[in-house]
Amino acid sequence: MKSSQERLEFSERLQQALRNSDYSPNSPTQLAREFNLRFGGHPVTVHAARKWLQGESIPTQEKLRALAQWLEVPAEWLRFGGVD
Repeated sequence: MKSSQERLEFSERLQQALRNSDYSPNSPTQLAREFNLRFGGHPVTVHAARKWLQGESIPTQEKLRALAQWLEVPAEWLRFGGVD
C-alpha cells in the first residue's frame, strides 16, 4: 500500500509537470480530457484525475507511463521523484 506521503509527493510532481507543459494543475476536468485523448486504454474519470491531483491516489503503471509520455517527463521521476 502506498503511503499518504508518497501520494502527496506524486501529486506535487504531477502538478509541476502540468504547469511546465502549460496546463492547469487545478483542473481535474482538463487533466482527464487531455489524458483520455492520448491514452488508448480505459479512460479515466474526472474523479480519478482529481484524486491524482489531490494526492489521494497514484495511477496504475500503464497510466503513469502515458502521463509521463504526454507531459514529457521520465515515468520514474513522476512516480518516485529525483534521486537526492
